[in-house]
Amino acid sequence: MRKLALMLWLALLAGAAQAQQQLEIIKLQSRTADQVLPQLRPFIEPGGTLSGMNNQIFIRASDANRRQIKELLAAIDRPPRRLLITVRQDADSTASARGGEVSGRVSSGGTVIESRRTIVGGAGVEVRRGGDAVRGQVYDSRGSGSERVAQQVQVVEGGKAWINVGTSVPVPLRQVVVTPGGAVVSDSVVYRDLGTGFSAEPQLAGDNVTLTISPSHDTPGSYGPGSANVQRLTTTVSGRLGEWISLGGSTEERSGEESGTLRYSTRGGSTGRSVQLKVEELP
Repeated sequence: MRKLALMLWLALLAGAAQAQQQLEIIKLQSRTADQVLPQLRPFIEPGGTLSGMNNQIFIRASDANRRQIKELLAAIDRPPRRLLITVRQDADSTASARGGEVSGRVSSGGTVIESRRTIVGGAGVEVRRGGDAVRGQVYDSRGSGSERVAQQVQVVEGGKAWINVGTSVPVPLRQVVVTPGGAVVSDSVVYRDLGTGFSAEPQLAGDNVTLTISPSHDTPGSYGPGSANVQRLTTTVSGRLGEWISLGGSTEERSGEESGTLRYSTRGGSTGRSVQLKVEELP
């Protein structure tokens, strides 16, 4: 009898708790159910249920828990903030070359010694006597260049943005298929996209932004059709809205030297690249 009474008492308590948990349907104003449910589920009370579809969510919980969920929802269910992402990819390069050589034609006792001129440009001097001529030349050149690329794209918080500007380069393609009747050769052309751009996924928390971003900078290569100089970067960074954030960069140093009996030259240069971004909120 005591066991039966305890079971009846537990059933009455469960029925009372179930009666206190009522179902409420809430219509969302700016977000979808898939967007808000992951943020609300940790706050549903034990025994409560939370689901949704399209622009409605369904809550079965106590009055206090439903009020708590609706307070959280008021902060979440708002229009997504519009953002402007600016990515700047800068490059600076320097080059230098210097050297000298002696060339000319000298004859003596029927023997002719001749050194041909290979250097073009620079300052030189020439000495002649009869049919003989000796030329001396030195040169020293320096140069610098810069490249500034800035791209912008609009996106809403939580969305994905992608932009790429460049050209499609034709690449010859030859395929050989071996069949019972022999080899079949077919020639065609495919296109490879080369350009500058980035993809980004921003997330906001107040005035702070976190982005997963992948900038790229591809240019035609010097090793035949289809070759390319490829520069890629993928990272996740965070910062404040309106501030420039440095993503990284690269530095390349080049040097070379040539020498011979009557000539000598050196060449050098460097290229440095940097990538920065800024995220601004649009009205």
